[in-house]
Amino acid sequence: MTCSKFFLVLLMQVFILSSFANGNEITFSSLLQEMTNRESLVDYPSPYYTVRQFSSYDRFSDHAVKGSYDWFANWDFSQFLRTEEKDGRREFVMFDAEGPGAVVRIWITVANYNDNGILRFYLDDSDIPAIEGEVLSLISGHFLADAPISTSVSPLTPYKQRGHDLYLPIPYAKHCKITYETPGITAAGNRPPGENFFYSVNYRTYDKGSIVKTFTLDDLKKEADVLDGTQRELMEQPILEGKYQKKVSGDKAITNLSGENRIVLEGGGAIRGIQLKLSADDLAQALRSVILRITFDGNQTVWCPVGDFYGTGNRLSPYSSFYTTVSKDSMMTCYWVMPYKDKCEISLENLRTEVVSTSLTVYSSDWEWNERTMYFGVGWMEYHRKYTGLHKSINGTLDAEDINFVTLTGQGVYVGDAITIFNTVGDWWGEGDEKVYIDGESFPSHFGTGTEDYYGYAWCMPNFFEHPFIAQPDGTGAYQPGHVANLRFRGLDGITFKKSLVFDMEFWHQSATYVNYAPTTYWYMLPGGKTNRKPEEKMAVIDIAKHKNDLVSNSVDKNGKVEGEFMNISVTGGMERTQCIPEMNWSNGVQFIWRESRKGDCANLGFVVDEGGKYSVKCRFTIAPDYGRFSVEVNESPVLPSVDTYNSKLSMMTVELGILELKKGENFLKLVQLDKNEKAVNSLIGLDYLTVEKVK
Repeated sequence: MTCSKFFLVLLMQVFILSSFANGNEITFSSLLQEMTNRESLVDYPSPYYTVRQFSSYDRFSDHAVKGSYDWFANWDFSQFLRTEEKDGRREFVMFDAEGPGAVVRIWITVANYNDNGILRFYLDDSDIPAIEGEVLSLISGHFLADAPISTSVSPLTPYKQRGHDLYLPIPYAKHCKITYETPGITAAGNRPPGENFFYSVNYRTYDKGSIVKTFTLDDLKKEADVLDGTQRELMEQPILEGKYQKKVSGDKAITNLSGENRIVLEGGGAIRGIQLKLSADDLAQALRSVILRITFDGNQTVWCPVGDFYGTGNRLSPYSSFYTTVSKDSMMTCYWVMPYKDKCEISLENLRTEVVSTSLTVYSSDWEWNERTMYFGVGWMEYHRKYTGLHKSINGTLDAEDINFVTLTGQGVYVGDAITIFNTVGDWWGEGDEKVYIDGESFPSHFGTGTEDYYGYAWCMPNFFEHPFIAQPDGTGAYQPGHVANLRFRGLDGITFKKSLVFDMEFWHQSATYVNYAPTTYWYMLPGGKTNRKPEEKMAVIDIAKHKNDLVSNSVDKNGKVEGEFMNISVTGGMERTQCIPEMNWSNGVQFIWRESRKGDCANLGFVVDEGGKYSVKCRFTIAPDYGRFSVEVNESPVLPSVDTYNSKLSMMTVELGILELKKGENFLKLVQLDKNEKAVNSLIGLDYLTVEKVK
């Protein structure tokens, strides 16, 4: 080869490599643009990357047998990989990953925090942190970005009790290490009274050879326009009636006998949005029993109750996210991109006899199908009237279990989930951790710290919030009987898989009761992908729970007993709660406890008897140093002028209410707070159960 030819070949190789780099380099800017590109989820990733998680989950689970106490160990805070000494300071290592990769989401919450924790990001093995600052300022305090990329939820919650979420992508070519420095933690895994530091970090690891440009703080200035545009686009919904989009609408009143409201799209393309509105005498029930079905090229991949599909559950709760919105006028809209090769069928089906008027509009556009294009899928199921198990402790649980949200087989990307829950007692429903297994892992590469943590908030808070990727449209039943809707959609943190994905969640309610628990899951998969989620007509057609006693009975049982926590409870002041103390051996493992009430406040507790007549009525109350005094009425008739439940030690006391006339159906036990015993340090009231015995 002549010298001129050699240099010509060399020049061509340099040009090709340069072109590849310019076209495929992963940068801070490219990741921001990917975040707002809904189409980016549709194509199977190239270059390929995995998405995994570092978190503060309890390390006792690392070597535990699945199903054992340690598998459900719950000291999910201040757990780290190791401790390092650096320049006279102690840094806890919470994240350590080889590149090429990118941190794509960070969630944090704290307790007993004194505003002096320092977070540091060391990139590409540098000894000098690329990012350094007080942890809450970095994550949610807009030091790096504005909302919604840097945020905390809910704004209705005190700041330090919020979940703090950072969606700013931080790419690195070789390596990333994140450390946390604080005087509040004496050692990794230390327990109260020290600082509690909870965290989870989602990150991508790209295939070797992928070209990634490492983040610097200068990128915030250089790419300010892109960053501002991303933050703006995340808060805006697309205009569906655009120049390149087609619109097909259909209105129809439907029952289980009158057929479907159905739209068929021919010739290939992609759905860009689905809008629908329901009108019914019982809208809450219609949100569950009207089903959205979508078939792409002859394969049904979407089967879901309408309310669950749109993240609002069984109650119409207005909110807005990047992929779904529910408006005040009850219009529900989704913006998922759903391509198909030849034909798509979208149907609304009513599983019940009650008439539901439906209005359905589908927006679509042309789409060029390629070998990486994936089908959109949604699965739903409900764990109906599921028993939550007995007392749980932070070191494990007596009756814990992992429940499956979804199992996917094939190649694809997991892009989100939503849950609809009906809680039946005054206690927290969501202590369980997510566990995600990718491609046959024996130990989950996503192991979380709590269900509310997974959904981006913290500390069991009931407050409404909305965000492009996370929301709590309804938190009514967070800590009391009622409905709950949570959701988390994924952008840069979508979980890729080559063979399979199993998404499990610990089922961990802090009380012993029965609940409805319905997960909805969203994914994209290449043709041929399979899911274990099948149509669940029998679950979707049954009556939804609207009151706690739809799931737990306040009728006296065959032994004449009704649990205090299952009674139909309303209070004029204070809070209805349940309490678990195993040593007390309360019936059903828990008691009804009335907290934070004052003199004159009333608690009405409804119970049902099958036939009217005279009954001997007794109550089993808790007595303790912090328990109060109260009067007792039954059906508005005075029974006892004063019951004093103060005692120097924690114990139980049976109180005879006497022979009372009860009516068939619901009767009410009324407790009215009085001045507490002068020795008592509080005015709590605790009822284990009530018994009745028919007087012959």
